[in-house]
Amino acid sequence: MKFLVISDLHIPTRNREIHPKIIELAKVCDGVFALGDFVDLETVLFLQSLNRSFFAVSGNMDEYDVKGYLPPQRVVKIGKFVIGLTHGSGSHVGIPERIVNWFSEDVNVVLFGHSHVPEDRFFHGKRFINPGTAMETYGIIDIGDTLKFEVFKEE
Repeated sequence: MKFLVISDLHIPTRNREIHPKIIELAKVCDGVFALGDFVDLETVLFLQSLNRSFFAVSGNMDEYDVKGYLPPQRVVKIGKFVIGLTHGSGSHVGIPERIVNWFSEDVNVVLFGHSHVPEDRFFHGKRFINPGTAMETYGIIDIGDTLKFEVFKEE
């Protein structure tokens, strides 16, 4: 199963619209992981309408209606993987070190955003994945017997 992974869209404060490639992928992937900083609820609802397997959390720059609609954290089980979703907070440096204890021991993958920098590394037995900012990059997670992650630059 393939999942689109996006974060930090910042619409309409930094971007006017969602990149067409993200819209296209949201429609054809098996699901979407969206990691906050949409900014407005209209953006969330539009993305949610594109794929019925839409898993999202709010971010620090989201308006109050987004924060009321989406939780700040959530856990999703896909196959044998227990995936924690969060946006992240504080400095853009060292986010995995700050959020490692935000989820139970059962979580083996943590998806996060906030830094606008793609990342894929292991820390304290968990895999931490950041797709970067949807203004420039997005990620695809392929989940089967293993979990493969790849970052793509928007064209």
